[in-house]
Amino acid sequence: MLVNESKGISICTLFDNEIITLDDSLEWSVWLKSVRDVADNTRRTFMKSMERFWIWSLYNPVTFDEKFPSYQARYREALRNGFRITEIIKDEEMGDELEVEILSCSPLQKITINKEVAGINSYFYFTEEHDLLYDHRFINHLYEKQRSAKSFLSSIQIKKSSLALEAFGQKIKYLPPYKIPKNNQREKWFPMELFDTLLEVSKPRERLIFLLCGACSARIGQALNLTLYDIDYENHEVWLLDPKSDNKDIYGNKRRVWLKDEYGIDMFQENNQHNTSDLQFKYPIPFSHGPLFWINEEKYKTLFFETLREYQKSDTYMPEMIRHPRHPFLFTTKSGKRVHARETLSRLKSSMRKAVKKMNYIKDISDLGLHSLRHMFGHAMAEIYARVGDDSLISITKDAMGHANLDSTIIYFNISSDTKRATIKRLTQDIHSRSMINA
Repeated sequence: MLVNESKGISICTLFDNEIITLDDSLEWSVWLKSVRDVADNTRRTFMKSMERFWIWSLYNPVTFDEKFPSYQARYREALRNGFRITEIIKDEEMGDELEVEILSCSPLQKITINKEVAGINSYFYFTEEHDLLYDHRFINHLYEKQRSAKSFLSSIQIKKSSLALEAFGQKIKYLPPYKIPKNNQREKWFPMELFDTLLEVSKPRERLIFLLCGACSARIGQALNLTLYDIDYENHEVWLLDPKSDNKDIYGNKRRVWLKDEYGIDMFQENNQHNTSDLQFKYPIPFSHGPLFWINEEKYKTLFFETLREYQKSDTYMPEMIRHPRHPFLFTTKSGKRVHARETLSRLKSSMRKAVKKMNYIKDISDLGLHSLRHMFGHAMAEIYARVGDDSLISITKDAMGHANLDSTIIYFNISSDTKRATIKRLTQDIHSRSMINA
């Protein structure tokens, strides 16, 4: 289990009727947040991955002379096939034996396993950075040492050794991720041809969120942090600000300070309704501080402001002044509480089924989630680029989506085969027309 402490998060579990804590898990959680500056949601995901691996290791002895990458590869295979760990507990009074499930995992896809391995490797990179270097020669003692010392790190001989010199000269390599051919991956973007129908069948609150994610490329955590004071009604602009940042709103107030002074909301305080894992902002959007970009301003921006008026008149909206406790965030439940990602995803799935039925849509999109709307924005910009050939669209897309690295943007510009064929046909016709004129 993940245990919240004043400084960070520890990983604990029950083993041999004793609560044990993973060595340096608390320090690792602090390192992830303060040094690596990862989002709280990513930190918890990494720690859950390490927790699963640790518990699995407690019940799976290593083979003779097994090196750590091989041992980790065995765990990866267990994730691929799925596993269930149970323990027989004897009732001393009744004399009965009970089978208790300790940990179970359904078969995972390769891309999900890669994320699991990334979280595990992060923990070992941390221990390495703090001179807690394990010697591969002693990995075969993992199971026995854990039984006796109740310590994961001590069981694999965390210590300075002759390996240290080699490690500092060249970083230790852990298990590499699965190679997943891009051509075999399914399309991750929501189909643009279905987007208008999705908006049509959605209720006002969800329509606004889907517009922010699809027409503006917002991540769901970013969209749900929109406040009443980030909407410029006069100029028809919408801004998204990280509630933990010092970025100034359209009135010149620093967001973090304003939330604290005006509403008593401390965004760095854990365990409050405004700082849950699904409400993390993650990165700036757009990358340069400014209002949101829209795929089609005339169409979707107009629809956004029309829907905004409709939403604020609906029974699902609670005005700020009657919320208790008071807060400025736009998207609320009937009781004035914050809307969360899980609820929004459920509404998306429901609206998707209605849209598919209404359009008699053939493709299976049942596995798409909220982030597919953001992917749709990037894909749509790439499709526009393929048709007009304006290189500035790449830079615009990068800024609009909040990408710090151009590589993240270029991924979307792997345009569809239909667009490629249409582009080749158009260019061929243009060449043929010019040849006829010159002749």
